[in-house]
Amino acid sequence: MADEQRPATPLGLKVALAIVVVVVAWVALRLSFATVRLAFALAGYILVAFVAYQFGKWVGRHSGPDDDA
Repeated sequence: MADEQRPATPLGLKVALAIVVVVVAWVALRLSFATVRLAFALAGYILVAFVAYQFGKWVGRHSGPDDDA
């Protein structure tokens, strides 16, 4: 049985694969951050709309009767 060694991977291929992995990870991370930022923005809009609605109901209940008519 002879000792057969696999041929070594060229350094250029290793560097190219490392660059591809870094770029893919960077794009995926930016996409996930953009998604989280969008979710927070949407939650903020919903929260502000809810608070404004509740405040409007409170003002409507506590306002005096209209005597102008």
